[in-house]
Amino acid sequence: MSRTHGKNSDFSFNGTAIEGELDSIVQSIDVPAAPVTAFADAYEVALAGKKNTTYELSGTLDIEDGDAERLMMAQIGSGAVSTIFDPTGSGPAANAPEYRATASGLTGTLVKQLTISLPQGDRASIKASLQVSGQLTRAVA
Repeated sequence: MSRTHGKNSDFSFNGTAIEGELDSIVQSIDVPAAPVTAFADAYEVALAGKKNTTYELSGTLDIEDGDAERLMMAQIGSGAVSTIFDPTGSGPAANAPEYRATASGLTGTLVKQLTISLPQGDRASIKASLQVSGQLTRAVA
C-alpha cells in the first residue's frame, strides 16, 4: 500500500494552480442526519440529507508573486468558480482520485471567508474557507 504525501497535492482555483502557496488543504464532505425515530422504534433512526463539501486552505501570503490571494479576493461575493483537488498530484488514475467542482450557473465553488494574517516577527499567511455549491465529482481512470 502506498501512502499519499501532502506535498504532492495539486489544487486549482478558477483554472490557476495555487498549491505552491498552500501548506494545508482540508476537504470535508459532510452529510447531515435528521432524526426520524417513531415511538415504536427501539433505537434511534436517521435519514441522510444532502452532501455538503467544504475546503479549508492555508498557506503563505505572497502578494507580489502569488495568485491565491488575488484570485480569491476577486471572487468574494461573486459567483462560483471551478476547482480541482488532486491529492496525489498525478491526475485521475485507478487509485488516485481527482475531485472537481465545475462552475455552471449556481454550481461550483464559492469563497466563504478569506483571512490574511501579518503577525509581527512571523511569516504572513492566508487562510480561505471555500463552499462547494452543487455536485462534487470524483474522477478516476
